[in-house]
Amino acid sequence: MHINLDYAIMGFTVKELGTYVLVFLAVFAAIAVFIQQVKAASGSSVLAYLGPYWMERMRKAKRHEQFEERILDLTMGLSNAMKAGMALPQALEKVSSQLGGVIQEEVAVVLREYRLGMGIAEAMTRLSERMPCEDMRLIVSAVRLTMQTGGSLVDVLSQLVDTIRNRTEFQAKLKTLTAQGRFEAMAMASAPVLAFIVLYLCQPDLMLPLVTTSTGWIAIGVAAVLEIIGFFVIKKIVTIEV
Repeated sequence: MHINLDYAIMGFTVKELGTYVLVFLAVFAAIAVFIQQVKAASGSSVLAYLGPYWMERMRKAKRHEQFEERILDLTMGLSNAMKAGMALPQALEKVSSQLGGVIQEEVAVVLREYRLGMGIAEAMTRLSERMPCEDMRLIVSAVRLTMQTGGSLVDVLSQLVDTIRNRTEFQAKLKTLTAQGRFEAMAMASAPVLAFIVLYLCQPDLMLPLVTTSTGWIAIGVAAVLEIIGFFVIKKIVTIEV
């Protein structure tokens, strides 16, 4: 019996449909194996691994956000201090001690490296690598260029203050305009969980097979994967790099 593999069904050939079916079965089998492994593992072991990881990610993101919020204050302070006649290292120490928090901790590392013999521009470049953000890269670039060309760092920092201020105002407006999209992403991700809780409270016998059978866990895994994909797609749409 001869089968025409190029025969089209709903716009797909038999060969393409066969490939898609095999890929789906492979993914389905992988999810089933993963669910069995998760069920065999201790729940406390999973939490012991994921808990510190996500905690570290959250603390790192919060620290980076606190640093970025004070970049404008740091730039203005450096500009004013250098106008008063201070050198860059002294200005960094003075301004960071006034700002405190993450800025003071990171600048303290820069000054420690500088006192140990590293160039101030290189030390600030390392700071930019630890706390990557566009405003910090602008400051580091200004310091490096003025040291290489002999220009006025005070004038450059004064111009950077206006640039960073305009960027901050624009980012605040942009964050407001994309707030609805971010809320929709969070709502879409949390809706299935809330629906499961409500249905479980209303009809526990109907929802119990989802958490007591392998098929139910596979369905939960597939739904979770699709929800995560949808969340990141919406987040990518509403995230605008400036």
